[in-house]
Amino acid sequence: MVSTIRRRPAAPDPWVSRARPGFLYVIYALLLWSIPMGLIAAFRPALADAIAHGMTAYLNGLPEPLYALFGTGYLGYTAARSWGKAKGVER
Repeated sequence: MVSTIRRRPAAPDPWVSRARPGFLYVIYALLLWSIPMGLIAAFRPALADAIAHGMTAYLNGLPEPLYALFGTGYLGYTAARSWGKAKGVER
């Protein structure tokens, strides 16, 4: 997998080349966080509930337009990438 990544041409903008891997690392971290949360919930349910409540409160505190902006940007990127691949512009 690493050799495949190295063979790709580097994007001139470093933010573009790190966009997809950066987002995936965030998702991986969230998924992997479920393992220690499961263990915490097994031994200290009140602590796990407090952590989950705190995370939910934080995410609910983010403004709705921010979620809309992220969703629009991510879907737009995906659509543009798919269109480029279908047209043969991108590999």
